[in-house]
Amino acid sequence: MKVNSLSTVKLKHYVVFANTLRGIHPKRRPVNGVLDASDVERNRLISSDRVIVENDFGRVCALWKASYATFTWSEKNYCAIQRTTFALTNFHLSLMPLRLEDETFYGMVLARYERMANEKKRKRAETQRRYRLNRQERAALDLGRATRSRLY
Repeated sequence: MKVNSLSTVKLKHYVVFANTLRGIHPKRRPVNGVLDASDVERNRLISSDRVIVENDFGRVCALWKASYATFTWSEKNYCAIQRTTFALTNFHLSLMPLRLEDETFYGMVLARYERMANEKKRKRAETQRRYRLNRQERAALDLGRATRSRLY
């Protein structure tokens, strides 16, 4: 199967690469307008596919840590490893169908990503807070030196 023939459901948690994957996008309601019945039905079908996609990603993440852990090797290796993990997962799915646990595991993976992002934000805020505090202390010292030098 060619990579171009793969399709994914575009959700806010998924990054869709337009040159690699064909995306299926729900139609948005126009400004001050409504969707017609065919668009509403199409969006309903797309959203029902979301469960299948989340279960599939949950299975991939449950079987292969390389699929959700921070990857530090080259981009070339990443692509090869991801293709291999998805191929092996597809074989695994032919033996054992998707279950609710796969979606649950994927939810845990997303929660881990969110914790990592929150931790990064917290560390950045702490670094900025320390920088501002140190800058204020340096400014106070400089002001104190300037005041003392004027007195002498």
